[in-house]
Amino acid sequence: MQVVTLITDFGVKDPYVAMMKGSILSIASGVNCVDITHDIECGDIESACFLIEESFEYFPEGSVHLVVVDPTVGSNRRAIFTRNKNHFFVGPDNGVLSGVLSETYRISKKTDMEPGTFEGRDIFAPIAAHLALGEEVDHLGIRIDDPVRINLAKPQIKRDAIMGEIIYIDHFGNLVSNVREDMLPSTDIEIDICGEKIIGLSRYYKEAKKKALLAFINGGFGLLEVALYKESAATYTGCKKGERIVIRRRDE
Repeated sequence: MQVVTLITDFGVKDPYVAMMKGSILSIASGVNCVDITHDIECGDIESACFLIEESFEYFPEGSVHLVVVDPTVGSNRRAIFTRNKNHFFVGPDNGVLSGVLSETYRISKKTDMEPGTFEGRDIFAPIAAHLALGEEVDHLGIRIDDPVRINLAKPQIKRDAIMGEIIYIDHFGNLVSNVREDMLPSTDIEIDICGEKIIGLSRYYKEAKKKALLAFINGGFGLLEVALYKESAATYTGCKKGERIVIRRRDE
């Protein structure tokens, strides 16, 4: 069974996601539509870009990934799809696919907005369905070499510290940084974030003392994360996406 995944900022209150799935199934009735998330903050291109890059390789080769987070909707930006590592990705040309861009095509279907047009349902979803059916890419788009790219923040590694950034806050209020496990020193470390200090890494949530932040490597992403057991680290610290996190050796 062919897979089409979906990432949007539409939420689940309204029928928009269901409309997109209906459009896909009307063309490719045997497709398995899988929701990655629809809880991206409105217009948060960076989080969507991060999540699709981290998620797609857990799906079978040949899967199609539909990413519609689009504060540029209604502008003259292009609709595109790209092929990378035997997966297809479909979405607006606003940088949301930056982390997976490779062989890229402008969707050749006319995208001038007419009254009542919903691009997610009327353009992106049908293209995802046709790709899932194995249609030739040249029949669906025109090759381009200038898709829009955004640069996600990268840690700065200095002699005495690693300067990272919170790039994602999950449903539990955990603060996910852009610092990978292999960047961390092998010695004991201390972590500074939003005026709070954390000594060392924990192995799991329950190691935390009451009302004390802890840091560990997120098993899903392999990135340094700050959490508060049974509570929201984001609420406790007031930390937002983009806040700095600093990691130092304890012997410095």
